[in-house]
Amino acid sequence: MNRRMNGNPGEELDKLVAIRSGLDGHQAQMLKLNLEGQGVPAFLANDHTGSLNFMTSTDLYVKAKDWRAAEAALSTIEVMPRRPGAIDPDGEEYSCRHCGSHRVHPFVGEVPTVIPFVRLKAEAGGRWFHCLECDSYFNDGRKRFAGMPIALAWSALMGALALGIIFLINWLKYL
Repeated sequence: MNRRMNGNPGEELDKLVAIRSGLDGHQAQMLKLNLEGQGVPAFLANDHTGSLNFMTSTDLYVKAKDWRAAEAALSTIEVMPRRPGAIDPDGEEYSCRHCGSHRVHPFVGEVPTVIPFVRLKAEAGGRWFHCLECDSYFNDGRKRFAGMPIALAWSALMGALALGIIFLINWLKYL
């Protein structure tokens, strides 16, 4: 059955048309669920590969007969566009260290911390990022041997504690 729309021979009712392109997998799923919640069937290209947080983009499709309803439903929803320039030195797209989202942007300002009276400053051109999904902050710069002084301090403390316990046990034996 070849159904046509508005008597226009070029437009078929069952033809899929892209309503949004170049979406992140999470954004595409959100828009699809929104459309389906309003009774408009929607389909995703690269449905499984787009959600793996790789550098693939997903397109959102609807049937040609539902295009106007879908456009009206999505007219009030804004999604953050993919930023092709957010590539790390390894050639991969930056992603949040906590949730894996690609919705990160460079951050400048005071970084909130859980330690009282400790203030970190993120300067322009630095490597601090803010995730818009989980609202976390992370520094992408890798400092060599940043954990070495802490490891040495802990090993010295634990060694001193072990020697103190051995000394206490030997002293208690001779009482």
